[in-house]
Amino acid sequence: MEELLRLKDVTQLFPLKKKNVVVLDKISFSVHEGEFVSLVGPSGCGKSTLLRIIAGLVKPSSGSILFRNKEIHGINLHVSIVFQTFGLLPWLDVTENITLGLEARGVSLKERLRKAFKYIDLVGLEGFEEAYPRELSGGMKQRVGIARALVMEPELLLMDEPFSALDAFTAQNLREEILRLWSSGKLSLKSIIMVTHNIEEAIYLSDRIIVLSTHPGRVIGDIHIPMARPRDRDSIEFTKLYDKIYSMVVMAKI
Repeated sequence: MEELLRLKDVTQLFPLKKKNVVVLDKISFSVHEGEFVSLVGPSGCGKSTLLRIIAGLVKPSSGSILFRNKEIHGINLHVSIVFQTFGLLPWLDVTENITLGLEARGVSLKERLRKAFKYIDLVGLEGFEEAYPRELSGGMKQRVGIARALVMEPELLLMDEPFSALDAFTAQNLREEILRLWSSGKLSLKSIIMVTHNIEEAIYLSDRIIVLSTHPGRVIGDIHIPMARPRDRDSIEFTKLYDKIYSMVVMAKI
């Protein structure tokens, strides 16, 4: 598989009073086409910061981000991000929220609507095109967030704890939807990177799991998930992987 993304010694410092605090320390890993990669680790290990660095929303203090072997400076236009807190504009309806990025790029109204209706259909929002965020459930709001990211037709989709604000039933339905879309062949996506604190979720969805330590965040594990999909959470293989990763995260806190 062709390499899509490479991080080389990415370090992030944040100023705190009279000194700099190291949040991420020499993070290096690659993501190849066709991979679903999850980042897990203790709270405060810099997972979300790392996702924003990959997207180009935050400039690293040192190190480099390469996308298809070209170093990225500024916003990566080949990447879209799904946020934990939905981030919908309350005065815009579903279609307008989904097409916001396309409008910012100067795409014509006709083309914006064509693409919006395609992804509204793909994520199961038919009939809610003119609804406002206040009229939507949490799961439907996140479907809007997913459609808003996908309508940009990115090669790499970043997801920052996309299911953590949802109830268990809705979260599982959306996980299944993501897997269905990922395997459908209907998307421009080449790879997905997801930040999550839920180890079970990471094993269920991912091809690889990268484990970060805390204070500062360092890569302490890069684990391949050999299980075919759909995955049985009650299987011995699943349980062994969970125990292994859980132990790594617990030790990373010490």
